Amino acid sequence: MIEWKHMDRTKVEAFREKFVGFASGATTIGLLAVADRSGLSAYLGEHESGTAEEIAEGASLEARYTREILSGLAAAGVVEYDADTGVFTLPPEHALFLSSDASPYFMGGWLDMLPLVMSQIEGVATATVHGGGVGFEEFGPGFIKGIDRGNGPSQRVFLIKKWLPAVTGLIDRLDEGIRVADVGCGSGTAAVLIAEAFPNAEVFGFDVSSDSIAVARSRSENLANLEFHDYTVEEIPTEPGFDLITSFDVIHDLADPMAALGHIREALRTAGVYLMMEPDASSYLENNLHDRGALLYGISALHCMTQSLARDGAGLGAAWGTETAERMADEAGFSSFEKLDAITNSFSAFYVLRP
Repeated sequence: MIEWKHMDRTKVEAFREKFVGFASGATTIGLLAVADRSGLSAYLGEHESGTAEEIAEGASLEARYTREILSGLAAAGVVEYDADTGVFTLPPEHALFLSSDASPYFMGGWLDMLPLVMSQIEGVATATVHGGGVGFEEFGPGFIKGIDRGNGPSQRVFLIKKWLPAVTGLIDRLDEGIRVADVGCGSGTAAVLIAEAFPNAEVFGFDVSSDSIAVARSRSENLANLEFHDYTVEEIPTEPGFDLITSFDVIHDLADPMAALGHIREALRTAGVYLMMEPDASSYLENNLHDRGALLYGISALHCMTQSLARDGAGLGAAWGTETAERMADEAGFSSFEKLDAITNSFSAFYVLRP
């Protein structure tokens, strides 16, 4: 039995406040998800401010819900509130994350994914006791939408103008025309962008999800230089090979990431390049003891790791980190491994691997 009466009261009170912060963050995500789905966030992004009644009328929403949601978002610091005028304001700096997927900072995909992740807690708890995991399909088709909304905005803004140019000489080769494969292409955003920007290139998108491939094909009907296939990584053809292979937040989710890296190595031509984006983390827990680390381990246990373990996989996890990535690349037969610090950001690390 815990002898709470004799504990350090300062530490007790401090952790109570921390726990309130955890719960507040969870309910704020819920409010933001409602604001996203109801159109409230999009309306505030365009009109910026107004009283609750003005915003409800302008956005065609029910007034009582609108006021309560705005009040919660004001308490969380998402919107600002002027008590003298009753006006709620969404600062443009915050709107970047909430109102439009034209912004590279848009986080709307998380508002699709996190509620679905939380809905599978019972399954993850069962797996924690008995082993196994929760399969990707258990998270539902909404998760595919969330991944697309989560990854698409930054890819549309940065892929062609920033990420690919960070690899020396790559843009010239793409202009000339090379064979490109996007592994784990999802709904096809990156592959479509590359095919549109470099019409001389032959571009292929591969993903195990037939639902994602169906969406990808619907987006690429007018692109003669692009094909999509619902293949596992191991099914990707190694002949005639590829000059550029990309993957964006894929490897850590796979059942057998080591085999996948080895197959990608085999599919690369002699002068080929593999551009891999993964969560930016250290392989050592002591270096990840911060909010972003907590997010990584949380989303990993509740989705990334468990859906791998559901397939009797390695359960590598989202926080596998740079050190492990470099070691596995070496074991897979790559001759060089480089972290592109110029484009690595607070969420994503970019690595260039060569055969």
